[in-house]
Amino acid sequence: MNEDAKVTSHSRRNRMIAIGAGAITVIAIVLGFAGDFLGLRWRWMHPAAELLLLAELVALVVVERHQLFEPVHGTVGSIDANVMALRNDIALLNQRLDTTGQMTFLAGPSQAIRGMTRAQQEALARVQETPQILRYTRLAKLGSFVGDPELGAELLEFAQAQIAFGLSPDSGQDAKARMWTVRVILAVGSAEEMGAWKQTAPLFFAGKQPINFESKFLVRTRSRPEAVLTANLITDRDVIVTLDDDSARSRWGFLFQGRQYVTLFSRWFDELWASIPDTYRFYSRAGLNEAVIEGTRKELEDDRRDRDRANH
Repeated sequence: MNEDAKVTSHSRRNRMIAIGAGAITVIAIVLGFAGDFLGLRWRWMHPAAELLLLAELVALVVVERHQLFEPVHGTVGSIDANVMALRNDIALLNQRLDTTGQMTFLAGPSQAIRGMTRAQQEALARVQETPQILRYTRLAKLGSFVGDPELGAELLEFAQAQIAFGLSPDSGQDAKARMWTVRVILAVGSAEEMGAWKQTAPLFFAGKQPINFESKFLVRTRSRPEAVLTANLITDRDVIVTLDDDSARSRWGFLFQGRQYVTLFSRWFDELWASIPDTYRFYSRAGLNEAVIEGTRKELEDDRRDRDRANH
């Protein structure tokens, strides 16, 4: 039987059901009112009429349940399909963002530092399925931001966001920091810079010794760049490149979002990290290495004396 014949048969059946239901309704109404009008004292008349009407309603619901409820099921199914399509579109958009990436200009030190803070917070908040490395680099002059009237608050918030990645031996099994290793490269060019750094360092460790941090000094003795573009921060999704110089932090910068940027700058960082001898690793799982810190300070002082002697 083809579809048209099925529809015709279904319509004929519906008409027969409607005629029968109408007849039952008329009989029920007549019986219900006839007893009172004719003075008949048939006590069963009203209950019989009510039962007939109830039976008609139940029969209609049972027989025509598909026509009554299928439209609702169809609507719900359509909504589910639309929601799934929307989810697929969002997933596709995320994939395209990872593939094509995007760039945002950070106008000024405050925006750049806040951008790095926000990038760290968002990275730690994300659920990670594989181990990640948070990379931070400072190639310009190290200076203390303690008491800085302009950027002190922003830099302290940045430091706190980085401290949050710290993993301690008593951290819970569900701690998100367990998926992260933090690597830091700091360039130092003078004993004075070392002194300023030692003043700031306690703020980054806050009395703790995270077991997932690694840090190296990059000693600048002969070459001292006054300004350098640096990939300051590299997370699992974001890269922030800023212009650092010896007199100011992060004058301006760019936020690069996309996997290809992370891959590119991570390779640059890893090559730089590997080129620095482990003798300049001043922080590791064991904590601060005072011998490395003191040895680096002495090397910078000796270099300063050699240059002063050469100039005279």
